[in-house]
Amino acid sequence: MADTRAPSTRLVGRTRELDQLLALAGVTAPEARDVVLLGGDAGIGKTRLLRELGAAARGAGHRVMAGHCLDLGDSALPYQPFAEAFSGLSDAERDVLAERFAALGPLLPRPSAAPGPGVERAELFASVVAALDSLAAERPVLLVIEDAHWADASTRHLIRYVLAQGFHGAVHVVVSYRADDLHRRHPLREALSEWVRLPRVRRVELEPLADADVADLARVRSTAELTAEALRAVVQRAGGNAFFVEELLDAGLADHRSSLPETLSDLLLVRLERLDDGARRLVRAASVTDGREGFTALAAAAGLSDDELDDALVAAVDHKVLRRTGSDDYVFRHALLGEALRDDLLPGERRRIHAAFLEALPDDAPPATVARHALAAGQRETAFTATVRAAEAAGRVAGYDEAAQHYERALDLIDAAPGDTDEIDLVIAAANALVTSGQLMRALGLLRDHLAGLATDVHRDCHGRLLVAIGNTSYFANLDADAEQASVRATQVVPDEPTVLRGEVAALRARVLANRRRDREAAQWGEQALRIGEATRAEAVIFDAKATVTRLLARSGDGSHETMQAFRELIDASRASGHVLGELRGLNQMAFVHFNAGELDAAAETFDEERRRAARTGWSWGPYGFDGRFFGVLVAFMRGRWDEALELGAVRAGAPPEFDAYLTAVSLLVSAGRGDTAQIERTLPQRALWRHDQASAIHGTSALVELAGAGGDLAAARRHYDDLVELHTRSWDEPDFPARIRLVALLVGQYAGAVRTLDRAEQQLLVDQVPELLADVERAARTTQPLGPEGLAWQARAHAEVDRLHWLAGSGPGTASSADLVAAWRAVRDGFVGLGDPYETARSSARLAAVLLASGGDAEVSLIHISEPTRLSQKKKKKEHK
Repeated sequence: MADTRAPSTRLVGRTRELDQLLALAGVTAPEARDVVLLGGDAGIGKTRLLRELGAAARGAGHRVMAGHCLDLGDSALPYQPFAEAFSGLSDAERDVLAERFAALGPLLPRPSAAPGPGVERAELFASVVAALDSLAAERPVLLVIEDAHWADASTRHLIRYVLAQGFHGAVHVVVSYRADDLHRRHPLREALSEWVRLPRVRRVELEPLADADVADLARVRSTAELTAEALRAVVQRAGGNAFFVEELLDAGLADHRSSLPETLSDLLLVRLERLDDGARRLVRAASVTDGREGFTALAAAAGLSDDELDDALVAAVDHKVLRRTGSDDYVFRHALLGEALRDDLLPGERRRIHAAFLEALPDDAPPATVARHALAAGQRETAFTATVRAAEAAGRVAGYDEAAQHYERALDLIDAAPGDTDEIDLVIAAANALVTSGQLMRALGLLRDHLAGLATDVHRDCHGRLLVAIGNTSYFANLDADAEQASVRATQVVPDEPTVLRGEVAALRARVLANRRRDREAAQWGEQALRIGEATRAEAVIFDAKATVTRLLARSGDGSHETMQAFRELIDASRASGHVLGELRGLNQMAFVHFNAGELDAAAETFDEERRRAARTGWSWGPYGFDGRFFGVLVAFMRGRWDEALELGAVRAGAPPEFDAYLTAVSLLVSAGRGDTAQIERTLPQRALWRHDQASAIHGTSALVELAGAGGDLAAARRHYDDLVELHTRSWDEPDFPARIRLVALLVGQYAGAVRTLDRAEQQLLVDQVPELLADVERAARTTQPLGPEGLAWQARAHAEVDRLHWLAGSGPGTASSADLVAAWRAVRDGFVGLGDPYETARSSARLAAVLLASGGDAEVSLIHISEPTRLSQKKKKKEHK
């Protein structure tokens, strides 16, 4: 709860910073709509400055809402500081918010909001913003989030969302954090680098106090007159840190001749020596709390009666160990005190305190709190049960990162699980949470480890369930060979009977076969999965099978209208039933139908819908969710919207490193288009991760071929091409992949562009590669039949680039005439115009213009440059009319 009392002593040395905060937070500048990131070292004065800000804001009629992130390691509750901020509202206000914004329920104390089945992440985030705006309609709101360096991943996501919003009302936000805690790999470090780029975000860093201010602070805080020598000692020892000033004074260490404790912890613990036994027991017990246990549990853990608790609280406040933050809340005067106390506990003492808390906790205590105390108390069975409940609670509010952590901790406690626990279910739940949070390889490792450790005499369904999970995860990770192997083994292990598990096997097998273009077999397995799903009423199996069957229908080219209608029905049905994976897969496949048909505008709209739905449901890094962003970048690049592509490809803080690498790969296409060869070196650290994802490998390599050619390194361009072919053959058993057509066109285009700068021998080396490369094109074209508009345009481009190379080199079998070259490049240009790709249209037009100029067609050259924008514009209008 926010501290509503004004500070009792004057603020020293922070007048400038306070004035700045008062203006940014709308207290002295009501028109301001800034949000503030307040950083500084521990003890530097952030909390005191925020208390001054809060007191001034209240005095100006603002509503102040405050929440704190807690140092709970992996036991944090998602969105804790926001729940605390809303808990400071009156019961009537919370009831109104609960009625207006149902998704806000998980953040409102009961009975304002009873526990529900769960909410979508985006709906919860939007409700937080709407609730703040609603409160601001009455009076300005100041939301303060303290200690963001301890924020869990879900809380960081929500903070980012709030910071990015343009509120309708006067909502001001201040987020504080410890700057000295942000080591290189600290998750907040990356988040801050993104937050500061958001509109209206201001970063304020508190520097150490000046020596004169330290001396002034010492005079204000000292209970006795300080000599000049004592002041100098404090200034020298405090290093500009306000908290250290107070500790030095309170510990009687202002005398420069007194020995300074060896560590800060020792200095902080000096204060405790003056507490009586009851107060000492109280604060030592309080050091292990997360603030949600309540006074009854705290008294029990400290072994105090109610009267003794009251006396202990008074003593702890008088000795400046605790401070009051509301009518019935107390916190450590500084978090460093709590940390020092916690570290000072003996192992046996720590276990006893946690056991006492556990015994005294109410039945409705948060499961993460119960789990933390139970584990520290050595009560592993209770810890297991509470940890599973904590994972389920995190999943209900789309806190998948935290859910995965809880599930993995529960697996570490599996030896203490109740006898009827289904370990396979727990493993699969953990893997699903990892997959949804974007940690696919970790999920795969977890599943494989448990399958390898499974006894041979265990029921075959256990093996089958793990094999299905491995197959699905491998499929999502683009490990086609692994998915194939797992799906085949699953068909052998799981009996051919109408069970839900057999339906899952059939649906997986259909999906894997469809990916490998074995369409007839895929259709058979898909129909089997549908029959079993309908017989067993397994919605997930039905949605999975329908998506595959509809994909096969689209690929066959039969009934495009019926295909789109089937996809939309699948999407709507999945959304209505809450089956996120089915909905996102339907959107993904429908987007690709548009894409493969050359309908880039419709593809862009559908990929965008996929991306937005993934964000709303917390699946931004999960299966298909990430595809909406990745292919949104690709389509924006193809449509000539390069700045939009780069914006979509900008990695958000907290993104798993592999997804950072994948977005870098596809965004590299813009760098290639702009000839930014410096990006070749900058992408080196991330290229190893491209090898785990087909699309990233293809588009990243396409860009590298272009960049290497632009840099004059044709041998490197060829190596990039060969490396990708080798990767596809080894990892995905697909040597004749469709993108090979485009890659050959790009590679030969680079050869043709450089051939005039080479001597005859070097030219011949390039020409000699042509038959092999053309054979690659034709094999890929035969394998991919029927080619869509994009494939046909690139196939024509590959042949035209070969003709251009021969023409410019003046050699080669069947060197084309100027007339043939003009016809070839006209066809290429028309193909890209039809596709709506302005960049490749422009490049093809330039090639055509060069041939025309060399063959005397100057008049047509001028017409090309005049007509291309018009033709593209007319094409777009025609599509809009349709």
